[in-house]
Amino acid sequence: MSTPTPRRVLVTGADTELGRAFARRLHAAGDELVLAGGPREALEALAGELDGASSRPEVLPGDLADAGDLDLVARRLQAEARPVDLLVVGPTPPHAAGLPEADPADLRAALDRGAGAVLALLRAALPGMIARGHPGPTGVITVAGVAGFLPATGAAGLDGAVQAYVVTLTESLAQALGRDGLGITVVCPPPPGSGSTPSAVPLRLAPPTPDAVAAAALADHAAGRALSVPGVPTRALVGASRLVPYPAARFATGHGAPRGRRGPRGPRPGAALVTGASSGIGAAFADHLAATDHDLVLVARDGNRLEATAERLRRQGVQVEVLVADLADAAGRRRVAERLSDGAPVSLLVNNAGYATAGEFVDTDAADLRANYEVNMAAVLELTAAALPGMVARGEGDVVNVSSVAGFLPGRGSVYGAGKAYVTTLSRNLALTVAGTGVRVMALCPGFTRTEFHQRIGMERSGPSWAWLDADRVVTEGMEDLEAGKAVSVPGAVYKTIVGVTRRGPRSLLRALAARSASGRG
Repeated sequence: MSTPTPRRVLVTGADTELGRAFARRLHAAGDELVLAGGPREALEALAGELDGASSRPEVLPGDLADAGDLDLVARRLQAEARPVDLLVVGPTPPHAAGLPEADPADLRAALDRGAGAVLALLRAALPGMIARGHPGPTGVITVAGVAGFLPATGAAGLDGAVQAYVVTLTESLAQALGRDGLGITVVCPPPPGSGSTPSAVPLRLAPPTPDAVAAAALADHAAGRALSVPGVPTRALVGASRLVPYPAARFATGHGAPRGRRGPRGPRPGAALVTGASSGIGAAFADHLAATDHDLVLVARDGNRLEATAERLRRQGVQVEVLVADLADAAGRRRVAERLSDGAPVSLLVNNAGYATAGEFVDTDAADLRANYEVNMAAVLELTAAALPGMVARGEGDVVNVSSVAGFLPGRGSVYGAGKAYVTTLSRNLALTVAGTGVRVMALCPGFTRTEFHQRIGMERSGPSWAWLDADRVVTEGMEDLEAGKAVSVPGAVYKTIVGVTRRGPRSLLRALAARSASGRG
C-alpha cells in the first residue's frame, strides 16, 4: 500500500506567534513546510525545531513590503518543481501610528505588507493550484482580524481597513473559485490583549490562543468555510458590530453626536483638489464645485481631456490648476502628494480616481492587478496622508473618498469590491479619528452610475434604467451628506436599501447573492 504524498505548505509570517502555531500544527500533520516572510534567524530557529521525520522546512526570509522579497516568495509559489498545495498568508505587524501623525513611508509599508502581499501571493498561487487539481484540503488561508468589522480610531483604524480588504478579497475568491475545488478561508481572530484595542465596539473577552486560532482555521478550511471566526464570543461580537450605526460608534469613541444637517456651505478658503477629474464622477465634482465658486486643482492622466475640462470651467470665473499625473505610477502620486502637502492650501480633497480590471482574477495579469491596487487603494492612502496634517493644523478641511456599493458585497470574485471595502472602512475610521478637529472624512459609495466606467472594461450596462444614477445626482447627494456630518454616503434609495440589507444579512447569503449578480471580474 503506497504512502500518501504529504502536502507542501507555504506559511508567511512564520516569525509571529500565530505563524509558528500554523507551522507546528501542519508539521505535526505530516505536511512539508516552506517558512517565509520574516528574519532569517527566526525562521531558521523554527525550521530547526521542526526538523524531524520529514524534510527540513525551506526558509525564505524577507520583508513582504519589499518588492524583491515579495517576488521571491511569489516565484516559489509558481514553481513547478515541488509545488505548494496550501498557502497560509500569516499575520503582519500592526500599524505603529495612525493618521495624521504617522510617517507616510511607514503607512505605505504597512499597507503593502497587509494588503499588497496578499494580492500578489494569491495571484501567484491560485493558477497553479487550479491547474494541478490536487485532491484534499488545498488552497489558501489568509489571516485578517475582527478589526475588519469594527469601527476604530488611530492605528487600529488603519489595521481595520487592511483587514476589511483581506476579508472581502478572500470571501470573493472563495465564492468564485469554489467550483475549481479549492478551499479559500479567511480567519479573523481578536487581537492579542484585546481589552486594549481602541475600537468603538469594546473587546472584553479573552482572545483564543494562537494554537486554538490555527486549529479553528485549519478545521474551517477543511470544511470548506470561507470565513473563520474562532470562539463563540468573538463570533457574537462580529455579528453585533454589524448592527452598530455610525452615530452610535461616534458616541462610543467619546466624540459625541454627529453634527446636525446644514445647508450647503459657500466656497472654502483654499482650493478643492479632485483626482480622476476628466470624466465621470470626477468631472461632475468639478462642475458642482465650480458652480459654487470653488477654485480647483484637477488631476487626471489624460492631459488633453483634463485641459479641455479646465478651460470650460475657467469660463465660469473660477481658477483652475491642472496637474497631469498617472496615479498608478509612484512619481505621479508623489507629485499630487507634494501639491497637497507643500502647495497652496487645499481645503477639499476628492479621491475619485479608480477603475476595475476585466476578466477572472486568476487570468488577469499580475501587473494589471498591481496597477489597480496602486490607483484604487495606495493613492487614496498616500494622498489622504498628505492632506490631513495641514487640514488638522488649520482646523478645517474635508476629504471625500469615492468608494462603491460593491465594497459591501463579499462575493463577486473581484479585487474591485475588496479595494472599495478598504476605502470605505478607512474613511469611516478616519472620520472617527479626526472628529472634533474641524476636519471631516467621508466615503461616497454610489451604485451603478452612468459614466464611462463599464465601457472601459468591456461590460454592457445591465439592469433596469431606474437602477442607474446620474453622476450629478451622486455628487449632489454626496456633498449634502458631507454637510450632514455623515462618514458613509450611499446615494439613492435603492442602494441605501441594498447596503442596509448587507449589514444585517448572513455573509454566506451575501456571497451567494453577489456571485449570482456578476461574473468574477478581476
